[in-house]
Amino acid sequence: LLSQITEKKVVYNFRQNDLDNGGQGAPLTPIYHNALANKINKKFHLEFPINILNIGGISNITITTNDKDLWKKSKIYAYDIGPGNCLIDEWIRKNSKEKYDDNGILARSGKVDKLILNQALDNFSGKHDYKKSLDIKDFDIFFAKGLSLENGAATITELTAKLISDGIDYIYSTRQSLMNKLIVCGGGRKNKYLLECIQNNFEKLQLDPIENFKINGDFIESQAFAFLAIRSFLNLPISFPETTGCKKPCTGGVIVKNF
Repeated sequence: LLSQITEKKVVYNFRQNDLDNGGQGAPLTPIYHNALANKINKKFHLEFPINILNIGGISNITITTNDKDLWKKSKIYAYDIGPGNCLIDEWIRKNSKEKYDDNGILARSGKVDKLILNQALDNFSGKHDYKKSLDIKDFDIFFAKGLSLENGAATITELTAKLISDGIDYIYSTRQSLMNKLIVCGGGRKNKYLLECIQNNFEKLQLDPIENFKINGDFIESQAFAFLAIRSFLNLPISFPETTGCKKPCTGGVIVKNF
């Protein structure tokens, strides 16, 4: 219908071919993160490996290396590492008239319930295989039931930060990547309190919003899928064994011309 209305070719259904090749269908944006990383490397002379932390509904990290690095069989690695905005947003929407915690103001004004936090961490930690993709349905906010709006936001934000930090630790331990610098994109980059909570788990960690590199972070997701569409049109791979777990690099989008 979209192709017919716009009289344009439309590319859609990017995940199915990856699933058919043994992949998990996610994350799909790492190949675009890789393109951005190479652009940043050339323009700002930022050394490889370049690590991009995407805090969307789910948080994932893309690592771009070059041929001079230790791991030569591939230039790109990606992992889903935990919740991003999904738990915080759900809490705010169910307990207030707002849609999200703007800049983490509500969480900052609340108090973390340590008992509930530790119980939730026990339930979540150690159960995630970082080789598997995540879905927002893998997480829920039931553990925070009964807390005030502010205290719930504070506790959930601290939980989210801790799980993201655990993911960063895991990647460092397995890849020995230089994880002291992360370029942050996704809506979560605007939650200053969440970023502070992540940084508090490390002695040295620099979180740079992607805007610091003259890239508008509000359009990363839309640009990424346009990028995937072009690569699919050119029959180029969009997912890889080191990003989705597929058996071989594969293209993905289905092209329709209905006019």
